[in-house]
Amino acid sequence: MKTPYEYRAQAREVLQNRWGDAAIAAAVIFVLTSICSLPSLSNSWLGHIGTLLTLLLIPVSYSFSISLLKATRQDEEKLLEGTLSTAKKMYSNLFVAGLLSTLIISVLSVLTLGIAGVIFAYAYRMVPYLMHDYPELTPREALKVSREMMKGHKLDLFVLDITFIGWILLSILTLGIGMLFVTPYMQVASALFYDDLRAKTIVEEEKV
Repeated sequence: MKTPYEYRAQAREVLQNRWGDAAIAAAVIFVLTSICSLPSLSNSWLGHIGTLLTLLLIPVSYSFSISLLKATRQDEEKLLEGTLSTAKKMYSNLFVAGLLSTLIISVLSVLTLGIAGVIFAYAYRMVPYLMHDYPELTPREALKVSREMMKGHKLDLFVLDITFIGWILLSILTLGIGMLFVTPYMQVASALFYDDLRAKTIVEEEKV
């Protein structure tokens, strides 16, 4: 596995000529999520509708992650187009996987004051990538494989995420606009981390 700074450097290379493309896709997803989240601010029945709409967008977020994974593999498809196409093609499986992981993380967060929720959030980070690379996996199987892959590597991914804090703080100064660039930057680094982890896992399984 590479160091966080090596993943970041590699991510910049992937996005070198695609920052605008990535920012547009991130902006569309942000707008959709914001619109769907608005009813959640209400304490009435609208709040439940907002929560439902937000859950229904999980496949779109997962599909964006998948599109960025494909970009690391030199796929030239437009990221927004690829995101929407993947969401349409894999919607039901991505929705079930996202719903299951969200429920598990939420319940564990409540029971352990957030500690287990964070741990399982990292345990399930590989789910969208796995569902793309191994379409035969059911949502439950994808969650299980992701947990197994991330054993002993959750801290590594956490440290990688931490190295982006400076960029996130700078984005706050731009009223969040900078996150349109930081989000794909982080996700490409995460996708590169997945590819290395998958290769490492395959090699270890072959040795057994």
